[in-house]
Amino acid sequence: MRLVLLLVTLAIVGVSPYLGLPGWTPGLAAVAAFLALGLIGLNLVFGAVGMLALGQAAFMALPAYVSGMMVRFLDAPLPFAFAVGVAAAIFVAWCLSLVFIRLPGIYFAIGTIGFAFVLEGLMRAFPNVTGGASGLVLAGSGDLSSTQWHLLSIALLFAGLAAYAMLLRGAWLRALKIVRVDELAAQALGVKVAREKMKAFVIGSGFSAVGGLFLSYYVGVVVPDSGGVNQSLELLAMIIIGGAGTLLGPVIGAALVQWLFAISGAAGHYELLVYGLAFLGVILFAPRGVVGSLTALLPPVVAPTIDASSKQGERRTVVRSTREIGEPCLTVVGATRRYGGLTAVDGVGLSVAFGEVLALIGPNGAGKSTFFNIVSGIERPDEGTVFIDGDRPASPLIHERARKIGRSFQSPRLVEDMSVLDNVLLRVDQVAPKAGEAERRAIALARLAFFGLDGVAHEPVRQLSLGHHKQIELARASVGDPPLLLLDEPAVGLTAVEVERLALMLKRLKAEGAAILVVEHNIGFVASVADRIVVMDAGRLIAEGTPDVVMQNEAVQRAYFGALT
Repeated sequence: MRLVLLLVTLAIVGVSPYLGLPGWTPGLAAVAAFLALGLIGLNLVFGAVGMLALGQAAFMALPAYVSGMMVRFLDAPLPFAFAVGVAAAIFVAWCLSLVFIRLPGIYFAIGTIGFAFVLEGLMRAFPNVTGGASGLVLAGSGDLSSTQWHLLSIALLFAGLAAYAMLLRGAWLRALKIVRVDELAAQALGVKVAREKMKAFVIGSGFSAVGGLFLSYYVGVVVPDSGGVNQSLELLAMIIIGGAGTLLGPVIGAALVQWLFAISGAAGHYELLVYGLAFLGVILFAPRGVVGSLTALLPPVVAPTIDASSKQGERRTVVRSTREIGEPCLTVVGATRRYGGLTAVDGVGLSVAFGEVLALIGPNGAGKSTFFNIVSGIERPDEGTVFIDGDRPASPLIHERARKIGRSFQSPRLVEDMSVLDNVLLRVDQVAPKAGEAERRAIALARLAFFGLDGVAHEPVRQLSLGHHKQIELARASVGDPPLLLLDEPAVGLTAVEVERLALMLKRLKAEGAAILVVEHNIGFVASVADRIVVMDAGRLIAEGTPDVVMQNEAVQRAYFGALT
């Protein structure tokens, strides 16, 4: 289906200039095609990952300046100058990503704006080299005829879209989706968020460089404004209008805006009006962009069913190959976490053995979630050490601990626009990176079948209940049989039947040798599954023992029993 839509769209862009559409000429089609090729990069950075890059036009102008100056001053061959120009843009993007990627939220956008301002300023500051405000005339742009440029633009656009479609699928597509929605959940699953964002930024800048380079040579000149902030905002507008994150969004956005400019009679005079009307139309009638809105009208594509009972589905993807029941899996020594004058966790030490369920209970504000975050690697303790499955000590990085920890959250952190199967595949991708896509799907389906969720495997998560969300997250956390499971209030929001099913699942996981640490307020559930209970208050452990012993502890009953039921 994607290939059919791609071919139809390119046929329209390529053939329609010869069919008499008002204002749509081969020259305008070539401009739109080269522009769309550059927009593929912004579509990857902003549309797929959600990074608000407000200076992406700089990567479209930079290679044209580099190659143009090489030809002008060094008499370099044009193909070599092209290659160096694109390589220079990619190298600069990689250097900037080392800093920009780690900037939170709006600061990334501000950083990219700063780069666009710097590039535009440099191009204006040295007129003897760059041509200054008048721009740099690019030699060799007149070697091709108008028809040849048009055909070249369509061929390059097709190659760019095909490359984008090949890159953005499977495990990487799933990783980018969860990075876009919830970076913390991505790290807890083992995704290296900074690496994935850096890869997307650099690859996206490469697409922008190629598209911008050919567009500049087609026009015959590159000016400072073409790499500035205003041009970057125009590119962002085209992506939003076309459909951010969709395969054909760059093509539709570029073609539609360029055509509107052409039929308006004078783009320079009516530019703001055209953009304003286009934005209002998109916001009011197509908030997902033209392509996104049209795609929503199509019937959903049903994924092929894979037998979860096949040999691939039964294959164990185990993080730890041997487990000794009763041997310590998690050991925490003197964990302390302070926030200014508040001590949230105060010298807490405990251990969980393989084949054991340990319940951590206590009133709200006792420090349970902070302690969980310390074990996960989300928080770093001010004092104390965490040992997990023989690590001495465990890696402080969340994504590295995730290989040995399966974690669920109090509020399930799932990607609601993805199917149940794809949400579970997010974990499979990390624990079985060498497996093929079909094998990963079989592993995920087998895990869903283990939890009785195979019937909803292809349903979008947003259509399911909170109870299903809890079970899906537990199924995902247990993929790969991690040595340690951290379950944060897994029974909250479940019906009585679902709680019974959850208890059965935990007992089965325990029988397989997993070490399970549970934070829970449902005392009946805790008593039915826990081998031991520890009670926490004001950041400290105040009681520990079997469920019967802890429940009969007078101090626990007086201080916490009412709050815990």
